[in-house]
Amino acid sequence: MSVPRKRRISVPQAAVAGLLMLVLFTLLAHRFTSRSAADKERARARITLQTIYQFQQAYFAEYGTYLPINREKNSEILKFNDMPGQFRYQVVVADSAFVAVARADLDGDGEVEVWQIDQRRLEPFLTTQD
Repeated sequence: MSVPRKRRISVPQAAVAGLLMLVLFTLLAHRFTSRSAADKERARARITLQTIYQFQQAYFAEYGTYLPINREKNSEILKFNDMPGQFRYQVVVADSAFVAVARADLDGDGEVEVWQIDQRRLEPFLTTQD
């Protein structure tokens, strides 16, 4: 009866295997932790809408009404013309309510993605996906 021989791995083989594992884990970590350009745009739009919400709540607390904001009339209030990114913003006021809307065609296919927030919701929500 023969005793099976143990196969030994040499130091260079172990180093190559370890290096390959390190590269693989690095690539996987990068893949699952990085965001696409569209995801970054969406995050910026959500933050901007939350800022508009806070502004509108403060304005309402002081004046008892919400302030309609659009690019043509009073966009300098929130610096709409200077905002980076692809999303365009508008705030519509009716009675004692407001809706802030962010629109963008992120992939250039003609379909527009729409996010909005209103006086009842603290978090923006997606109404139409691009």
